[in-house]
Amino acid sequence: MHVAIIGAGALGRVYGVHLVDGGERVTFVVRAARVAETSPFVIQRKNGDRRRRELVAPIRSAHVPADADLVLLTIRVDQLDDGIERLVKAAPPVPLVSLTPLLPNTLERVSGWVDGRALVGMPTLAASARDDGVDDYWAFRASPSLFEAGPPEVARLVAALCRSGIPARLSSDVRARNPATTMAFFPISVAVSRAGGIERLLEDPALCRLGARAARETYALARQIGPIDAAAALALRTVTPGTLRAAFTLLTRLLPRATRFVDDHFGDKLGQQHRCLGAEILELGSAHGVPLPSLAALLAQ
Repeated sequence: MHVAIIGAGALGRVYGVHLVDGGERVTFVVRAARVAETSPFVIQRKNGDRRRRELVAPIRSAHVPADADLVLLTIRVDQLDDGIERLVKAAPPVPLVSLTPLLPNTLERVSGWVDGRALVGMPTLAASARDDGVDDYWAFRASPSLFEAGPPEVARLVAALCRSGIPARLSSDVRARNPATTMAFFPISVAVSRAGGIERLLEDPALCRLGARAARETYALARQIGPIDAAAALALRTVTPGTLRAAFTLLTRLLPRATRFVDDHFGDKLGQQHRCLGAEILELGSAHGVPLPSLAALLAQ
């Protein structure tokens, strides 16, 4: 199977290298200026087998190849511009699986680009680029990446990931679960980003309180959109500055590398994505009759 991955950031590289290791052919669709690059893609797992993998000569293209069997979307929400729309519309009529966090309105827009062939994926691995060109990532067997069941190409995608060591499975409810989970945890992500890291957030009681109130608001909205894991639901229903502090302190103590990942991943680079997601969440809150004043205040900072 030939998989075209739109986006060659850390997430796209990790999934792409694993798909190649799983026996599939992969083309990375990148900006025209990057097509001539020849650098390898190197990924390093930070948990489990801690294996280092290298794709010596990744195939880069400015367009989705005509013989692609499936398109995997791995860019940020704020990058879904007119150029990406033209790129997707010019692709062959194959399934498009989005690992980009698409809320309902944006999913409808992207699905319109491909005549309803858009499917939802929910990546649960965490990936972060290092300055030396290596992508660090964490993948957890207890929390596999979820893919919406659909055409046989999606099942083959899941099988290839599993063969190469990425836990993944088909899911019947990921189309609702993904946006619900994104909304529920969104305020915590924004609060970490606004503070400039976990440690700085914990040193800002006012921002902690605002983030906790906003999380309780978005949880109320998320319940109307789709299911959330029971443990996460319990935490979000009762989130307070104290529980945030306890959770992040424990994370820092047990998984210091994961803490650094959170600091890097939710830093300034996600600012524009936060604005795009935040605007849609506020619209959804209004449409579903769920007030989100704390979230609006958090986004306005």
